[in-house]
Amino acid sequence: SGSTGIALAALCAAKGYRCVIVMPDDQAEEKRATLRRFGATVQTVRTAAIANPEHYVNQARKLAQDTPGAYFTDQFETMANYRAHLLGTGVEILHQAAAHAAGRAAGAAGASSDGVDAFVMSAGTGGTIAGVSRCLKRARPGVKVVLADPPGSSLYHWVKHGVCWAAGGKQAERKVKKHRYDTIAEGIGLDRITANLAEAQLDDAVAVTDQEAVFMAHYLMQREGLFVGSSSAMNVVATLKYAREMPPGR
Repeated sequence: SGSTGIALAALCAAKGYRCVIVMPDDQAEEKRATLRRFGATVQTVRTAAIANPEHYVNQARKLAQDTPGAYFTDQFETMANYRAHLLGTGVEILHQAAAHAAGRAAGAAGASSDGVDAFVMSAGTGGTIAGVSRCLKRARPGVKVVLADPPGSSLYHWVKHGVCWAAGGKQAERKVKKHRYDTIAEGIGLDRITANLAEAQLDDAVAVTDQEAVFMAHYLMQREGLFVGSSSAMNVVATLKYAREMPPGR
């Protein structure tokens, strides 16, 4: 689904493989159009809980089982997801942050050259934040890893209180009208702990509203020249919120 699907579609196009993407019907039309441009076959299904056979992950799994020679990528549960960020993304962040901090220290007396103090992001499959958290904490045990969570997701309360729960009771299957997580953000927010997310070492969580994300997306476009989507905007909002709570100089 979503961004993972686009990456796989591009890879399959390069390798000459047939690619079939199953995604929920509340995803942006632009994503479906991009997938088709890469030659992927796109199947949309209604939004549903993971326990429902109609959930897009379950539909994709069944399609692979019924298709000779097919491979189901299982993006939420495959630990290749987590390992890619443990061995790749996390290392890249450490290298780039260290180089940036060293440049600041060289240009300003007293500037910190320690690198990463905190890492803040949302979770879709959970693979990125899990792998990066492990990598950063191995290198810098004191680094803080913070989850940014959209409205309707259960993960904020999981981090804060140890219980997967979303306020408002909006996860009831029969009450779902569009997005299961009741947010404009696509691809982030969960109502369960995936195998990837279970590996995450999280210190805190920050809740972000849709309106805050909309304001930030417009700000980044107008002031920074960055045209980002809702999930990226939520990450920036959560980062600023958490940064205000950190000690001076961090």
